[in-house]
Order: sequence, then C-alpha cells, then structure tokens
Amino acid sequence: MPKMNGVSNGEVTSGQLAKMLYLFSLGSAALIVPTATVSIAKQDGWITMLLIIPIHYGIVLLYLALMNRFPRLTIGQFSEVIAGKWAGKLIALTYVFFFFVLSTLVLRNMVDFMSKTVLPQTPNWFISGTFMVVIIYGVYLGLETIARTGEMLFVWTVFVLVIITVSLMNQVHLEFFAPVLGNGWMTPLKGMYPVLGFPLTECVFLTAILPMVKKTEREKLRKRVFLAVAMSGAISTLIVALLIAVMSPSEVSRSPFAVYEMAKLINIEEILVRVEILFAVIWIGTVFMKLSLCFYTLSILLGQLLGLRAYRPLVFPLGVLIASLSLVIYRNGVHTTTFAMNVWTVYSVAQGLVLPLLLLLAAYALRKRSSLDGRFPLNGPNP
Repeated sequence: MPKMNGVSNGEVTSGQLAKMLYLFSLGSAALIVPTATVSIAKQDGWITMLLIIPIHYGIVLLYLALMNRFPRLTIGQFSEVIAGKWAGKLIALTYVFFFFVLSTLVLRNMVDFMSKTVLPQTPNWFISGTFMVVIIYGVYLGLETIARTGEMLFVWTVFVLVIITVSLMNQVHLEFFAPVLGNGWMTPLKGMYPVLGFPLTECVFLTAILPMVKKTEREKLRKRVFLAVAMSGAISTLIVALLIAVMSPSEVSRSPFAVYEMAKLINIEEILVRVEILFAVIWIGTVFMKLSLCFYTLSILLGQLLGLRAYRPLVFPLGVLIASLSLVIYRNGVHTTTFAMNVWTVYSVAQGLVLPLLLLLAAYALRKRSSLDGRFPLNGPNP
C-alpha cells in the first residue's frame, strides 16, 4: 500500500490532548446544554450529568481502541484500510460533511450569544467574520499552537468557574432540588438525549487528533483522558446543579443562555457585581478551542480525501464558506431548538458512535491493523 497523505507532523503531549478534550467538551455546550437538559429532567438534571460521565468515557475508549490498531492514521485513512478504497473514501466524505456542519453550528451559536447579550447592535456578519479570522489564523499555525493556547485557557476557565461558584453560594435554594427522582429514573435518563449528541459524540474529532500524540506519551493517554472526562463531567454537573439551586428548574427551562443569566445574579455587598462578562470571555475562549479543533479536523480530513500533501491551502476558503453559511443555517431560535433536539443528536450519534463502533468491529473481524504513518511531512511533501 503506498505511503498515505496525512496531517502535519507537529505533535502534542497526552496532557495537552486532555486539556483540549476538556475545553471541547465544555465549549458551546456549557451555555446551551444545561437549558436543554433541565427542560427535560427538571430538578434531576444534575443526576443526568453524573450519568453521562461513564458514557462519555466509554465513547472516548472506543476512539482509543481504534488508535491502538491504527496509531498514525485518522478515521478517514483507516476507513480505507478496513472497508477498501472507495467505501473508505465515502466514509471519509461523511466525516468531512459532519465537521463542516458542526463548525458552522458552533460559530452560529457564538454569534447568537454575542448578538443577544454582549453586542446587540453589532451586525451578525461582523461578529462571524472577525471571530473566523482568528480561527483561520490559529488553524493555519497548526495543532501545536492550538494545544498551547488550550493550556492557557484551561487555567483561566477553572479560575473563573471557581469565582462564580463561590460567589453564588449565598443564593442557593436547596428546596429547588425536591423531590429528588420524583418521577423515577426515567426522567434523568431522558435528559441524557440532547447531551449524547452535543457534545459527547462530537468528540469523534479525537480520531483525527490522536495520531498526533507523541509516541512516548501514549502510555499516559488513558489516565489523562479519564481525568479530562471526569473533570468536564464534574464541571457540567456543578453548572447544572447551580442553575437549579439558584434559578429554579422552571426559570432555567425558559432561558436560552441560563448560565449567563445566572452569572448576572452575582452581587456581593455591591462590590463584586457584573462578573458575567468574565464568564462570557471564558466561554468565548472554550468556543474558540472547540471551533479550532472542528475546523482543523475538517481541513485535515478533506486534505486527505483530496490526496493533498498539506492542509493549509484549504484553510482560508473553508473559513470563508463556514462564516458565510453560519449566517443562514438557522432562521430563528425556534428553528435552532427544533434542529438540535430532533435532528442533530441522531446525526451526531450516528457519526460519533455508531460508525466508529462498526469500523472497530470490522477491524477486529477482518484482523485489520496498520502501522503506516499517514501524517503530512512537517517541512514539505513526502519524498
């Protein structure tokens, strides 16, 4: 089999990958998912978030199992090894489309938030365009740059969340949690539905990033990934629990950006006020990480599908397409909710769980594995 085209040879550590996974899992979901979860699970939404943690870890273990059989190939490449050239390319094409749509949706989520809260008089095209310029530049610089940015954002994210949590302790109402499991276990189980598609199975981006982990760091991957999943799950549970305790389940269900509205309630002796902008800044940082990883994965997979020797020529045209489509992909808030609940979860689970699982089962059944290095050369094309 000929040497395969692939990704840039820049490498990341297991710790950097874990931090990127943590930030990706929060990302746009930290602001939007709590409302969807609480609207279904009501006061038991925090139980839903706890139940999600082992499922999240199981999904990531699926990607690690694929990496063990194809350590230097992305999902677009090992699909060809498993299913053959043309079927493999068709599978790769489905992931190109998936990450193109996902990148557009993440950008639109950010635009909607900014236009409705922080910059209500700024045109959507300006918000989308300026944010996309930063994303294009980051993806062009490569995964190592994105990973180093993630290390900085990780620290600030934890710091701000601690401040917000401590500041809201005086407004907690434990009676809002009653009755716990009042409708049995079915309610929190139903609340898992939107979270499965957003963001759990979106973590399929790992199948394009795992080949970039340094060989010496791979023994630490499982432990670091577990810590990232546990931490993102704990933070998500804390956020949902705070929302319920501070705002009540009915109020959370009515607010499209409940976490931002909750941060507005912080008021300590008229001294510590208006700290919601801190949350907005950190949330934008996590969205930057999620969109950068989605866009990077899209560029990599499309470059491989087209047989290119580098992904960078694709970055600018794809960025322009994503920024343009983000302005028209949703008509209004009702359309957003309907699409997320009725379409996206099914689509995301199919791409992020069902298809990778079928590929892994086929690889075991056909005894397929490969030690080929499918990454792009660091300083030019392969000789």
